Amino acid sequence: MYRKTYFCVCEGQQEEMYLKHVAFLLKKFPQRVVTFNTTYGLPERLKKNYTEYDNAALFDYDFKEEEFRRNIMICEQLQRKSRKEKGKNVYHAYSNVNIDLWFILHKEDFNRPVASNDAYVTDVRRIYGLSQEANIKEKANIDRILKQITLEDVKQAIRRAEQIRNSKLESDCFMVGTVACYGNPDFSLHDFLKIVLQDCGEL
Repeated sequence: MYRKTYFCVCEGQQEEMYLKHVAFLLKKFPQRVVTFNTTYGLPERLKKNYTEYDNAALFDYDFKEEEFRRNIMICEQLQRKSRKEKGKNVYHAYSNVNIDLWFILHKEDFNRPVASNDAYVTDVRRIYGLSQEANIKEKANIDRILKQITLEDVKQAIRRAEQIRNSKLESDCFMVGTVACYGNPDFSLHDFLKIVLQDCGEL
């Protein structure tokens, strides 16, 4: 019997709804239950978190370099402190540029850099059969997207994100603390999800 809860701070509704969907896909009651307790906010909120669970912060790059670096540094500091004091983990799970690309990677390869925050919208609408005017951040449309995502798709997204990372040149890397980051497209979200899936025996 496997039970695991993660406390996750999510930057937006897409991230929160996605995690709930992954939990639903992983559930094999009563043998296996994975829970994501979520709240809105940035990694800063984890400083006030007193749960005994492993933590994760889901956030986007959004072309906000300074804020992005600060968010990773907060996660790094909390990870060191939490491991030392309580033996729990704190994961950063970022998307660069944003989580829209993560939804694309569930269904297709996509590895070219983009220059704007809305660069993926047309592809997300096409892949998930949404109208040309659909707001992909709207709850009903996020629901439509998530209904089309299977556990196998999640594994494919992890694999594709790893391929993107493996294709990067070492010279493209910039360090934030001890974290190696790259220009878009880039993720650490897939690292967190891979840990979740491995821990529950799905990978």
